[in-house]
Amino acid sequence: MKLSDKINKKTIIYPLKSTSKNDVLHELLDYFENLDYLTSTTKLFSYLSSKDKNFNSASDRGVAYHYHTSVEVQETLAVLGISKEGIDYNAADGLLCHFVLLILEPTIYPNSHRKLISLFQDLIKNPNIKSNLLELSSSEEAEKNILDWENSDNAFDIL
Repeated sequence: MKLSDKINKKTIIYPLKSTSKNDVLHELLDYFENLDYLTSTTKLFSYLSSKDKNFNSASDRGVAYHYHTSVEVQETLAVLGISKEGIDYNAADGLLCHFVLLILEPTIYPNSHRKLISLFQDLIKNPNIKSNLLELSSSEEAEKNILDWENSDNAFDIL
C-alpha cells in the first residue's frame, strides 16, 4: 500500500475550516459522510470523542490521529485535514496540530490504521515536506507533494 492510495486530492481537506478539536473531528467525519462513505456521523463522533478523553489523539510535531472501526466501511479509509494556523489538541509537546488524520477501518481489519499511520509518519518526519504541505494552496498540490515523496528514494511501500 502506498500513502497516496488512501490520502489524495479526494481525501485531503486543505485548509481545514475548524479551529477546535471537536469541530475538526466533526468536519472530518462530515467529509466522509459527504463522500457517501458514511450515512451518519453521530455515533462515530461519540466514540472518537470518548476515546480521546482517555487517550490524547495528538502525537507530537503538530500531528493528531483519530481512528476507529466502522461497520459501514469495507476498506480502510482516511481523510487528512491540514490547518495552517494549527489547532490546540493539548499535545504533550505543547505544539498546535497542523495535520489531523482520521482513519476508519472495517471491523474485520481493526488494526489496518497502523500501516497508514506508519506511512504518514515517514512522510511528515521530513521537515521539507512538512513545511511544504503548510504552504500549499490546494488539495491537488498536497497530493502532488505526497506523490513526489513516494517517487523519491525516501518512501517505501507497506504490504
